[in-house]
Amino acid sequence: MIVITTFLLLEAAIESENIRGAFQSIDPRQIEAGQSIGMTRRQNLHRIIIPQVLSVAIPLFLNAFLKNIKGLSLAFTFGVVDILAQARYVAALSYRYLESYIAAAIVYWLICGVLQMIFNRVELKLQFGETRRQGV
Repeated sequence: MIVITTFLLLEAAIESENIRGAFQSIDPRQIEAGQSIGMTRRQNLHRIIIPQVLSVAIPLFLNAFLKNIKGLSLAFTFGVVDILAQARYVAALSYRYLESYIAAAIVYWLICGVLQMIFNRVELKLQFGETRRQGV
């Protein structure tokens, strides 16, 4: 439980800085432009700020997810069972170490690949929307 709590607090701090950086990447003149045409604060957030923040933050979130998947395997040293630990247990019972580790590698690869595809699609959608708004 201590490992999970510590890990969550560390990742929350890192992700909050990523989000703060994404918000700071927006040019203040764009917010002023939205206000100058009569947008409310909510409309400004919904139509100008959030789409740009997401286009900056999505790649950072992908890196965090992939890092978490790989990093949680280190928690095995404290008793948390993950994919690699399960492969070790199966290998110890069946004496099929190569097959167990290959299966664990495939599972890691599939999880990371699926996450990569999902985030790539979201990022492309956000970039397409951004270029469409800018009139490119």
